[in-house]
Amino acid sequence: MKKKEQKLFLEAVKAFEQEKGISSEILLDALNESFKFAFQKKIEKENFFDKKTGKSLIKVDKNAPKLPDALVRVDIDLDKARIKCFRQWLVLEDDDITDDYIEISIDDAREKSPKIKIGEYYEEELNLDDLNTRDADILKTHFKQKISKAEKEALMANFQNKIGTIVTGDVEKADRRCVIVNLGKTSATLLPGDLIGDEKYNTGDTIKVYIKEIGKDEKRGGSLVKISRSDPGFLRCLFENEIHEIYDGTVIIKDIARLAGKRSKVAVYSNDPNVDPSGACIGQNASRIQSIVSQLGNARDAKEKIDVITYNPNLGIYLSEILKPGNIVGAKIDEGIRTIYAIVESPDQKSLAIGNGGANTILARQLTHYDKVLVKTVEEAEAENIDYKTMEEFEAEAREEERRRFRERQEMILNMNKPQVEEETTVEEEIKEEAPATVAEETKVVEPTVEAAPVVETPAVEIAAEKPVEETVEIVKKPAEPEQKVEIKKVEKPIEPEELREVKTTTTIESLEKILEQEKKEKEAKAQKALNKKKKAKKFEDEDDEKEEKKIIQKMDIYTDEELAELENEELDSSYEDEDDYSEYDDDNYYEE
Repeated sequence: MKKKEQKLFLEAVKAFEQEKGISSEILLDALNESFKFAFQKKIEKENFFDKKTGKSLIKVDKNAPKLPDALVRVDIDLDKARIKCFRQWLVLEDDDITDDYIEISIDDAREKSPKIKIGEYYEEELNLDDLNTRDADILKTHFKQKISKAEKEALMANFQNKIGTIVTGDVEKADRRCVIVNLGKTSATLLPGDLIGDEKYNTGDTIKVYIKEIGKDEKRGGSLVKISRSDPGFLRCLFENEIHEIYDGTVIIKDIARLAGKRSKVAVYSNDPNVDPSGACIGQNASRIQSIVSQLGNARDAKEKIDVITYNPNLGIYLSEILKPGNIVGAKIDEGIRTIYAIVESPDQKSLAIGNGGANTILARQLTHYDKVLVKTVEEAEAENIDYKTMEEFEAEAREEERRRFRERQEMILNMNKPQVEEETTVEEEIKEEAPATVAEETKVVEPTVEAAPVVETPAVEIAAEKPVEETVEIVKKPAEPEQKVEIKKVEKPIEPEELREVKTTTTIESLEKILEQEKKEKEAKAQKALNKKKKAKKFEDEDDEKEEKKIIQKMDIYTDEELAELENEELDSSYEDEDDYSEYDDDNYYEE
C-alpha cells in the first residue's frame, strides 16, 4: 500500500473512532473478524458448493454437528496500514489426521516448510484481490454488525450512569412525526407519544429529556438510546431537582400517575412527623410546584396540572385523597375482581371525583394498581346493593393499624434491650449456683483467755455478710469449768435472687432518645459540679496549709532573756560618771591654737 493510501487509512480509522466513540482496538478487532469471516465463507463455497448451480456438494444431516470452518489468520498493521490474511492447517502425523480441511500431514507440510514441527500451523497467504463483490458484501455486513454491537456497548458504558436521569440536548430535526435530539456522542428520537401534549420544537432548540433505557426496540426502531418527556420518571426527576426535602430523603415519593400534558398526581409521605410532605412539595405561595409546572410543555394554553397528595397505607383514606376535589363518603374494595367502588353523596360530587374526561379515575387506577375505579352515588349504591364501608370505618381501621405499628415498635425496643437483661440474669444465676443450697453449720472451738465466769447467756449477734449469703453467728458460753470452751455456730442462709419482671412501656423511640440525651447532660453537669467542688476544696486546703506554715515559722532570737534584762539595767543606770576631765575641750581657744 502506498504512503498516500496508508495516510488515508489512518485518517479514516481516527475519524471513525471520534464519530462513533469506539476505540481503535475495538475497530481493528471488528475488521479482523470481518476479513476472517469473509474468507471462511469464500473457502467453504469453493470446496463444498457447485460453482454453476450454487448448491452444496455434500449432503449433511440436519441433526449432525456443524462442519468446522477453515482456519484463517488475519494480520493488521495499523502503522503500516497493511492487512494480510493466511489460511492455516494443523500439522499432525499421518495416522492422526481426521479432517484434511483443517489438518495436514507432517510430510506434506515439510515439503513447503522444512523446519515446521508437529503441533504447529502450516500457513498459506491469501490474496485480497480474490474477494469478489459478494465476498465484499459479506465482509461489509459482518463489519457493520460488529460495529453496531461495539457502538451499543460504548453507549452503555457512556449512558449507564445516566439511565433514569434528565439530560440536556439540542434539537437536530423536528417535524410532525418525530423530534431528533443530539445528546453529544449519539442522537435519539422523540416520537409524538414521548412529548408533553402539543408542545412544538424547532431545529437548534435546547431540550430536556429523560433517559429511559438503552437498546434497540424492533417495533419502534430508531436510536439505541430511548428518551422521553412524557414518562413519569421525567416528573420524578423534576421533583428531585427542585425540592430539597425529596433530594435528601426527608420526603419520599411513593408513586406517580401521569397523563402527560393534562394532569398528574404525585403521592408523597415522610417518616418525620414534624414534616408536612405535600406542603414541602407545594412550597410557600405554591412557588415550588409552579417552578416544576413551568417545565412541563411549552404550549401557553396547555400547561400540565399537578396534584400533590399525601400517601396513606389505608386504601380507603388514600382513595379519598386521590379523588379530590370530589368528596367521597365511603368505598368498597373488591379484591376478587380488582375493582374499587367510590361512593359520593350527590351527582355533582360524582362529576368532580371522575374529573374532566375521566382523568381522576384513570390516575386513581394507576396509583391504586386496581383494574377499575368506579364512582357511584349513595342512591346508586343502594340500588345496586353495594355494601360499602364509610370513611369513619376506614379512619377507625387506620387508627387501629397505627396502634398495632406502635406496639411493634415497642416490642422492637424491648428486643433491643433483651440481650442486656439476659446477661444480668446469667450473672445472678452464677451467683445463685455459687451460694450453698442448704444451711451450712460450722463449729469452731476457741480457747478462752480470761478466767472462767458464771453462766452468762448473751443474745445472738447477727453479722451482715456480702450478698448473696447472710451469716448469723451465735456465741454461747457454758458454765465455768476447769477447761471452758466457747462454741460459735455459724449459720449461712442463702438469699433468694430478686425476681426479674417484664416491664412494658409506652414510650416512643423519640422520647427515649430525648430521655437518654437529658440523662447524658445531667451526668456531664454532675461531673463538672464535682470537679469544681474538688478544685474549691483543694484551694481551701492549700490556704490552710499556708497559714499553718506561717504559724510554725518564727523569727530567731538574737538575745536571751537574761541579756535583754542586763541591757535594760544599763540604760536605767544614771550614776555612771567618767573619771577623765574633758572640760578643757569646751574652750574655743583650744581649737584656735
